Amino acid sequence: FIFIFIFATSNVFQIVFGLSYDEAITIFALIAIGSLINIPLYEKEGKIIERRYHFFGFIYTIRRRRKITIAVNVGGCIIPSVLALRLIPSLPLEAWFLSFAVCTAVIYRFAKPIEGLGIAIPMFLPPFIAATVGYAFLLTLGYPLYFLPQLAFSAGVLSALFGADILHLKDIEKIGSGVVSIGGAGTFDGIFLTGVFAVVFSFFFL
Repeated sequence: FIFIFIFATSNVFQIVFGLSYDEAITIFALIAIGSLINIPLYEKEGKIIERRYHFFGFIYTIRRRRKITIAVNVGGCIIPSVLALRLIPSLPLEAWFLSFAVCTAVIYRFAKPIEGLGIAIPMFLPPFIAATVGYAFLLTLGYPLYFLPQLAFSAGVLSALFGADILHLKDIEKIGSGVVSIGGAGTFDGIFLTGVFAVVFSFFFL
């Protein structure tokens, strides 16, 4: 599976960014290495934990507030987001903005914070929505469909970032204490996977 994924990803980079095979593999390697790096952004107070202890018939209650560190993952968030932003000037802005807005709304609706896990969403929903919505707006607005792979990648990655992660920061306490990293699953995080599979799904419309 990993071999197939690397092969598919390198092909996606070649198609979307016009890179050579070596350049595409280099970017994938940077994402894989970057997945090991989390950059702390800020720290916030979590909810209060209350523990009760029984000692010789007495009950002691200890309360403490959990700390939550919000971080961003280099490989799972920063690099894919930079790649997605790089594509925007070359795309029809009206189609991109509408695709981004609709995808963000759908992803936000289905993304759920799960304690001890993170923000969860059905794996293939974001890329499918990105490809489908991108196709619909390009067709409706009269733009050529050869924009679709780039549009699906860019809108998919950034809508996954905003819809699943940034807009759910207000619910971060539900996940638990410790480090909560945006894009923290790295190469296999939903942000990066959304971009890759959105391009794959886009070929069904071409």
